[in-house]
Amino acid sequence: MAYEQKPGDVSVFKETDKRNDRAPDWKGSMLVPEGAKPGDKLEVALWAKGDKGTMLAGSVKFPMQRSAGPANDSPAHCGPDFDSPF
Repeated sequence: MAYEQKPGDVSVFKETDKRNDRAPDWKGSMLVPEGAKPGDKLEVALWAKGDKGTMLAGSVKFPMQRSAGPANDSPAHCGPDFDSPF
């Protein structure tokens, strides 16, 4: 079954048939995410794929929205409990 791009998917391939120095090094396509409008700023994430990194695959999405609520001033718990004697 052939790969079908979904909204937000990006596929970019290394150009192997460059005819001049001004030709792009990479070329591909993107399917615009649903709900995107002209002028929207989107995030792009790419990963090297294929033999010898000849393809970049990734996604395009709306940036994460930060909540407008009060900031959480308490530090994240990422270690031992320092109130414990052990």
